[in-house]
Amino acid sequence: MDNGGLRVAGKIPGGAVGRRMGVMAAIDSAGTGAFLSVSAIFLTRSVGLSVAQVGLGLGLGAAVALVSTVPVGGLADRYGPRRVLVAVSLWRAACYIVYPFVGSFAAFAALVCVLGLVDKVAAPMEQAMVSQAVPAKQRVRTMAVMRALRNLGFTVGALLGSVALVADNWTAYAFILFANAGSFVVMAAIAARLPLAAKAATARVRREISFRVFANRPFLLLTGLNAMLTLHMTLLSVGIPLLIADHSQAPRALVGPLLLVNTILAITLQVRTSRGSDTPAGAARRLRQAGLALAACCLMLAFVPRLGAVPAIALLVAAMVALTGGELCQSAGGWGLSYALARPGQEGAYLSVFSLGVAAQQIAAPVLVAAVVQTGTVGWLALAGLVTVTGLGAPVTAAWAARSARPDGSDVAGCETSCVAQSSS
Repeated sequence: MDNGGLRVAGKIPGGAVGRRMGVMAAIDSAGTGAFLSVSAIFLTRSVGLSVAQVGLGLGLGAAVALVSTVPVGGLADRYGPRRVLVAVSLWRAACYIVYPFVGSFAAFAALVCVLGLVDKVAAPMEQAMVSQAVPAKQRVRTMAVMRALRNLGFTVGALLGSVALVADNWTAYAFILFANAGSFVVMAAIAARLPLAAKAATARVRREISFRVFANRPFLLLTGLNAMLTLHMTLLSVGIPLLIADHSQAPRALVGPLLLVNTILAITLQVRTSRGSDTPAGAARRLRQAGLALAACCLMLAFVPRLGAVPAIALLVAAMVALTGGELCQSAGGWGLSYALARPGQEGAYLSVFSLGVAAQQIAAPVLVAAVVQTGTVGWLALAGLVTVTGLGAPVTAAWAARSARPDGSDVAGCETSCVAQSSS
């Protein structure tokens, strides 16, 4: 496993349960990769929607997800994450079965809103299931293996979707949409049979779903800081492609190879990068490193428009390596801190809130990153400063959150003192 690559699947922590969750992650991402590679083209060419209508519909779905994720996720604290994940997976399968038959903007908007009710809940539910399937010291490592398998599955799915793009007809696109629906059915079947042991704190049946997480100010602030560091997603999908296409001498065809660099590094190094993130102090250090790596990426991107084709290509490759380093560190740090700071009996609500920060970033960040690209050097320098401050603030905020996590003021696993101490190490 330490060498990364395809061997991770056979060494995933948690024994048979862990391996089954790894299979779930790969199947889920393969279906998603195939869907995302064809969805926009299907909606514009087969359904006849405009690009603006597609964007508006997806925005409405994202808004619904922001409102619904925590209530649905909170159900896991009462009924268990496995039951919720099974229900959510079947719900998503039903939506994608209907997807090929969308014939108007109104039908598309209604469908994505129905899908949005549960679309962002699966990730925190899987994370909550990991907390029940493997020992605390192996949770982050397990999530890292699953992330590596997700990247692999996503790549395979995208290749499958490219075949449908070549065919470019309703039948090919419908096959991909049905295949995505099938992936959720398989996920539900696997999840339903997982022998998870309920934790003592979550085994108590709750009469009401608790939303006290929204009163936990340091946890909410840490959620926001982590969300800012997930900016690597938008830099990868929006920032770098726009910079290459409109503001550099590098060929536009470079976008594909750069994405491949990111995928290969993510698959091979995610597990290794997660080392030490199973403690709050180690996780906080990873977020600090993520901020510095993303800042380095932004600084390099700032100089790309000034260079000729060959040096611009070299700098873009270096920037992609830095971005991927930030991605790997942010993922590991986010997993470690969300596990450590989720209060017993409220893991579903806490993990759902933590994931909401990522969802909010995905809505707001494209506008920010597009503005940075248009602004040029000043914008990139400002963004580099922002992610630097965010990364440096993570250990301090983690320590504050740890102090608030216990009524007696004691820290979580030593985070109160060591989170801050390690921020300068």
